[in-house]
Amino acid sequence: MWLTSQDDEFRAKRDDVLRVYYDTPTAEHIICLDEKTGIQALERLHPDIPMEPGQPVRREFEYIRHGTLCLMGAYDVRGGKLFGFTAESRGGDNFLTLLDAVDTCYPEGKGHLVMDNLSDHDTDEVNQWLDEHPRWTRHFTPKHASWLNQIENAFSILHRRVIAGGSWASTQDLQDAIYNYLLWHNVHGLPFKWSYRPKSWSQNRVESSAEGN
Repeated sequence: MWLTSQDDEFRAKRDDVLRVYYDTPTAEHIICLDEKTGIQALERLHPDIPMEPGQPVRREFEYIRHGTLCLMGAYDVRGGKLFGFTAESRGGDNFLTLLDAVDTCYPEGKGHLVMDNLSDHDTDEVNQWLDEHPRWTRHFTPKHASWLNQIENAFSILHRRVIAGGSWASTQDLQDAIYNYLLWHNVHGLPFKWSYRPKSWSQNRVESSAEGN
């Protein structure tokens, strides 16, 4: 949480996600899911003035809007792979398509799906999909704790490296840039070295281990 938790089950959900990251058997998949919404295709009205010694890139503030895209994304925690597809907007149908894509990419073995509490992630159709695909287990992050979802880190890097400094004449140009980055990332990217362990959680694990011995 940032300052005040809005989730009575904050610690239980947090601990559940952390156990997925730390305790999942190596043969099982860990996939983080989320939507990066409102990605604007902004075309700069004037070209940037390139950097010079002692002078950063200079950019005019005026731009032309060419619409927005939503990236329906999936992040493989162990492989460090970021994949998915763009759409005009998020929605339950697009999220089901993302689940199908994940299931196709990982046709064998059990897996864990980490996601936030967005309503699209808990519809009757999504629950039915999970019932029909019992090898996948869903794990919700607490409310207002999206930082526990590792795909947020991957989205942040995508934004800094591609979107923030771009100028796009159309949503097609923006989509091409996003897909090119995904291809590049999946060749050169590495998994995150996740290290967050709250003191209370670590202490409880030590005490539980001692009791088991």
